[in-house]
Amino acid sequence: MSIVNNRAHGWKRPLGCCALLLGLLLTPLSRAENWNDLTPAQQQLLAPLAQNWRSLDRSEQKSFTGIAKAYPDLSPDKQARLRKQISTWASLTPEQRHRAREKFTAFSKVPAEKREAVKRMVREQESQRDPTQDKTKAGPEPD
Repeated sequence: MSIVNNRAHGWKRPLGCCALLLGLLLTPLSRAENWNDLTPAQQQLLAPLAQNWRSLDRSEQKSFTGIAKAYPDLSPDKQARLRKQISTWASLTPEQRHRAREKFTAFSKVPAEKREAVKRMVREQESQRDPTQDKTKAGPEPD
């Protein structure tokens, strides 16, 4: 009799576990962090993103809030650089952000010594670029 009962009710446990797991996985994706839940300091730093905050992926929001939490511990130079980077990121189109993420992913796979060489090359190219040219409107980059 117990074998019949186990077979009849045995499917409920795996199904319940799957539903629970699915609920845990989908919850963070469905609920974006509310801008008003950020601290005033986070809102001030992330202000360039305020208009588009709700359209950012939850993972991107979490990344930016993590950056904002670490911000006070940075040197003044790094703080200024970070503020500029956030403003630049906010001005990019979704397609430009996607391409930037792809480039970052590819760059992170390059060995450290080669990354430094690439960084130097990019810095040299930027220093030779016309200072009046806006980097965000420079046109498509070669792939």
